[in-house]
Amino acid sequence: MTYYRLLHLDLSTRFELALEMLNPSRPWGLVTLLSDIYGVSRKFLYELSHKAESSILKALDGQAPGRKPKTETLILDDNHKQRSIVTLATVIPASIRGIQTCMEELYKTHCSLGYISQTLQQAGEAAKKQNHLVVPKQPVLGEADEIFQGHHPCLTLVDGDSFAVLQLSPQTSRDAVSWGISFIEMQERGVDFLDLACDGAKGIRAGAKEAGLYVPIRPDLFHLTREASRLKNHLESLAYKAIEVAERARRSEIEANAGHHRRGPHLKVIKSVPESERQERESIERYDLFVWLCEEIRQSLEPFGAIRWTSEYILTSSTQSRQTLETAIELMKELGSVKVKEYAQDIERHIDELIAPLLWLEEQLSCFRVGLDSRMESTIIWSYKHRQELGIDDAREGCFEGFPLDIRPVVQAYWSALKLFHRSSSLAESLHSWLRPYFVMHRGIPEWLTPLLQIYWNHHTFRRGKRKGKNPLGDDTRWSEVLDILLKPDEGSKAA
Repeated sequence: MTYYRLLHLDLSTRFELALEMLNPSRPWGLVTLLSDIYGVSRKFLYELSHKAESSILKALDGQAPGRKPKTETLILDDNHKQRSIVTLATVIPASIRGIQTCMEELYKTHCSLGYISQTLQQAGEAAKKQNHLVVPKQPVLGEADEIFQGHHPCLTLVDGDSFAVLQLSPQTSRDAVSWGISFIEMQERGVDFLDLACDGAKGIRAGAKEAGLYVPIRPDLFHLTREASRLKNHLESLAYKAIEVAERARRSEIEANAGHHRRGPHLKVIKSVPESERQERESIERYDLFVWLCEEIRQSLEPFGAIRWTSEYILTSSTQSRQTLETAIELMKELGSVKVKEYAQDIERHIDELIAPLLWLEEQLSCFRVGLDSRMESTIIWSYKHRQELGIDDAREGCFEGFPLDIRPVVQAYWSALKLFHRSSSLAESLHSWLRPYFVMHRGIPEWLTPLLQIYWNHHTFRRGKRKGKNPLGDDTRWSEVLDILLKPDEGSKAA
């Protein structure tokens, strides 16, 4: 029971006294009598009456419709301030002054810029130590790239399988020495590379060589397709200009042959109708052929594809893929465009590296394909392609129960090989699109920023896609638990 100062008046006695005081027909002198009996003052009895009356009126008064808001008490101590500051700096791209404004508006408390900066620096140092402890259990599919802010590079390395960030290191240069030291440090931590995908940056390749990282180098397919998109837009623009010129020439010829013409000056044309129509036809055919060739190149580099006019799947042959690439390159050189020819020559220089992942896949599955029925192989590939829609998690036991017992080892080998098929650094580019607003907001790359962003990314939960419900590290650590590690509460802090 709740403690009362007057111990001889328990809760039931106070109820009886309140009812007697609220009785409108109570006799004269009852208050004095109750005061003498219970040993309390008349003032106490009248105050008890007022409390009971106000409580009854509040309980029975009309209320606003709908669900009542939840009310919780927030103790704003130093630890809670620091957790809020670090969360605002990592979850949203907020500057130090922006964090100060948020603290004032949300918690009605003022934090100096020095306090915020010191908190972030301490959290960044702790995050850097925690990031050095991250060692993937499986060999990583490395994706290396650089992002620049104010002419200063930040060396990025991402695992192409789990999407875990293994390095975010601002440097003064992106040469072989900087990348070589980064690769050596990661290998000393215990990071084991299966391969490395990167763009045409010479520093990454030279750094891997200097660090003794003898793994297959995969050319970045992301930049290849992005350059193709730019050329598509360029050829499409030229085709529309040729269509406009041809249409203008035809209108001018119609007006010249007509007995009357529209008001105003005659249409000025640069080329004749036959010449403009010929260029129009060539521009459209060049664009259509380039789009078709790009699609054929893209499909030839896929690990598997569907047989046309059927629903069966088959692994892509490296020999057939090479023939397709060589034919597409020769046809691109004959399109009559200098930019397209340069693009074709670039593909030709990297044709062996582009085919290398397909050769690796054939070597991994060569022994399992002996005697395997083509329909069963198609079923295995189809189930891998649609495993997310089917609700199949290949990391759990019993995911191969739908296949015969003698085929399950083959299915596991196929799925494992296809999962490790790697030929692009698109995940690193996607990470850079997430990093860019932070770097722009701070007008640079502070030392504390990249460790905090790295540890936040590695512990955030994916909300969609094939990694839905998981974080990049594959554990159940939540951001609140990470903050407990980065910011140990001060026992001597006082509540504000």
